[in-house]
Amino acid sequence: MTAKRLENIALYYCRRYVVSEAKLADYLKQRIYREVKDSDARLEMFEEIPLVVKKMADAGYVNDQEAASAKLRSALRSGYAANRAVYMASRTSMVEGERVEKGLVSAIENALPDAGIVDIEAPESAAAMALSALQRAKRGPFRTGRIDETTERRDISWLQRRGYGFDDIKKAMGLDKSY
Repeated sequence: MTAKRLENIALYYCRRYVVSEAKLADYLKQRIYREVKDSDARLEMFEEIPLVVKKMADAGYVNDQEAASAKLRSALRSGYAANRAVYMASRTSMVEGERVEKGLVSAIENALPDAGIVDIEAPESAAAMALSALQRAKRGPFRTGRIDETTERRDISWLQRRGYGFDDIKKAMGLDKSY
């Protein structure tokens, strides 16, 4: 393993994926562990990682905000609640949660345009997101097959695993007719 090879590995990885600086550094560490067996050579290569990451960032191949935004939009489209989606995007993109949360409003507008969420802080926005998640997954009231108590419980559990509160779940599933 040479510094040039490490740079080529980083370039190939950055061209294939939208990555953050921390994610690229972690990937390069994994590659070094996998390919370099000598501990002294490993330590030498570890010193090259910050230089390679900076070079990729300066060239525009690495963008923390875009990587976090892409993961956040993906989590929202998969049906996760806003706070859970921020946590997942932060963890998978290796970007701080505060930076991920700054892009939450625009990510919701891009990922869930049909949900009609204007104010993320509004109490009905979480229920609208849950309803949108049910519609995308064809669950709850959007299920095409037979709907019985078992399928309702499964759909409620599905929403709970995605971080929604029970009041929002009741509204989305139509179990609370008072809204």
